[in-house]
Amino acid sequence: MTVRYAVVTLVLSLVIAVEVQGQRGLTGNNYVERQLLCALDKAPCDNLGRQIKDALPEIIGNNCKSCDQKQMANAKRIARFVQNKYPDVWNALITKYGAE
Repeated sequence: MTVRYAVVTLVLSLVIAVEVQGQRGLTGNNYVERQLLCALDKAPCDNLGRQIKDALPEIIGNNCKSCDQKQMANAKRIARFVQNKYPDVWNALITKYGAE
C-alpha cells in the first residue's frame, strides 16, 4: 500500500467518524478513541488502525508533503478535532510521529 493511499484512507475514515459524531451530538466517540489509542500503541489495532499508524509518519512527521490540497485540508481538520477533543493524545502523537 502506498503512503498516498494510506493518507487518503486515514483522512476519509476519520472525517466520516468525526461527521457521524457531530451529527449525533456525541461528546465521546469510542471508534475514534480506539483508533487514536491504537496509533499510540495503547490498544489493539484493527485494519484502519494499522493504516493510520502507517500514515502518521507522513502526515505528522513530513507535514503531509505527499497530500493534495483536499487531503491537506482534511488532515488539518482532523488535527484540529484531535487537538480540541483530545489534546493529550495530540501531544503524544506529535511526540511519537513528529519529525526528529
